[in-house]
Amino acid sequence: MNLLRLFIIVVSIAFFAKTSLAASPVVAKVNGKPLTAFELNEEFQALLPTAASWHGNVSEETMAGIRKKAMETLIDKELQYQYALEKEMSVSRDEIESQFSGTERAYGSSKKFKEAIKKSGLTKDEVKEYIKKRLLTAKAKEQEVTAKARMSDEELRDHYEKNKGAFNRPEQFRASHILIGVEPAASAEDRRKKLQLAKDILAKIKAGEDFVKLAMRYSTDAGTAPIGGDIGTFHKGMMADDSLEKAVLALKVGEVSDVVESLYGYHIVMLTDLKPPTQLSFDDVKIDIKVRLEQKRADGLYKKWMEGLKAGAKIEILKK
Repeated sequence: MNLLRLFIIVVSIAFFAKTSLAASPVVAKVNGKPLTAFELNEEFQALLPTAASWHGNVSEETMAGIRKKAMETLIDKELQYQYALEKEMSVSRDEIESQFSGTERAYGSSKKFKEAIKKSGLTKDEVKEYIKKRLLTAKAKEQEVTAKARMSDEELRDHYEKNKGAFNRPEQFRASHILIGVEPAASAEDRRKKLQLAKDILAKIKAGEDFVKLAMRYSTDAGTAPIGGDIGTFHKGMMADDSLEKAVLALKVGEVSDVVESLYGYHIVMLTDLKPPTQLSFDDVKIDIKVRLEQKRADGLYKKWMEGLKAGAKIEILKK
């Protein structure tokens, strides 16, 4: 149970002040087992965009969708919990106490936590039982989905070899620029003066003056001027302005472009480095392959598992 989950439990406890877990309204039943508004609120809080919830700018349509998803998640977890009990899974007392202590720490002090429990009407045993249920649910999912989704190095390497052509780094180029910025509403006369300044700077470069020093002196790009105009490394299609990219791609390393006009003003661009396409090694992409393929496998396993659990279950939604 991570810190976010602990926070959600804290929020749920506060939400149901003066209402015990046992007395919380029943919102659904799964195989006769009641699911409470307390539990539904936990799932709702986990799904609700945090920043939006604080600022109250979530639409009612979005809220309805979140409530529906929260109910679906709650039902899924109850089915997983019942599965864990059926398979006689267990969690240790130490695991429960560790999570209980974590929830207590989320309040900042033992005193505040005890006061919160007292005000909510919950007992320590109720909170621990709730934590036990969530731990068993997590253990069931770990056994039936996460563990089975793990891929061996042999499987990962086999995927890499069969799809080797997809794992390459395209040609990369690095460039620097000097920008003479022009406001969108600038007059024709102002534009003419800015263009002439750019041409004068280009003449200085062609006469042998240092590009980096000129960028630091004249460029109006506050982000790159202090570092000599360096705009970093890109590959084709990444630059925001097509005219700039076209100018860069036409250069050889060390060459400087003519003045290039963009929406931002007038640029002088220098190509500083060029790296050819590179075949990425298995070690370069192993982690990415692992994450992507294991997630895909886990999604399939989870779907199949839940379909099986729901097939023989009696599910009643009493309050949406």
